[in-house]
Amino acid sequence: MINVILLILGLCVLGLLVMIVYAALKPTDDTRVVMEEKTPLKLESLDHDKAVLSFEVPLRNKSGESAAITDCFVRPYLPQEQFPDAWCEGTVEKSDRRRDDHYFEALVLKEWSEWKLIVTLTLHARNGRDMREILKRMVDMDAAVFVCGVGRKAHYVRKFFFTVFADELKKMAGGAYNG
Repeated sequence: MINVILLILGLCVLGLLVMIVYAALKPTDDTRVVMEEKTPLKLESLDHDKAVLSFEVPLRNKSGESAAITDCFVRPYLPQEQFPDAWCEGTVEKSDRRRDDHYFEALVLKEWSEWKLIVTLTLHARNGRDMREILKRMVDMDAAVFVCGVGRKAHYVRKFFFTVFADELKKMAGGAYNG
């Protein structure tokens, strides 16, 4: 009886070791948004109640495995407690597949390749304030680009942070005014 229990216990330990080795050796993609290579922030448009800013950044897969990118979006962090004069929303698009419906089309990123992503941030004025004045008093704003994907391992969500600095926005306050 004790031998049967030891045999079952041994098989359980062996099964656990096999699962650990399999999980460690199973290949997956190494998809990253390379924030260190983002282009300078560009003012797309500016009017009384809205400013549209954008930059390009590479999404790079540095592995021998393809990645199915199921979603990609940007999340600006500008709470009203920090800055009550404006709110921000954003979109992420593939540079060769521009869309106007805020939808990121799921695609396969091949091994050892990259895409150019366009990150667009739209600042909206609150309470009838003028966007040019808001940009002059803007604070640093953090944001994150989220990449959702599937490699050979389970579904993943990766987050890549960047900061829009107030000094950049203050320089843009004198930019192309469309309003």
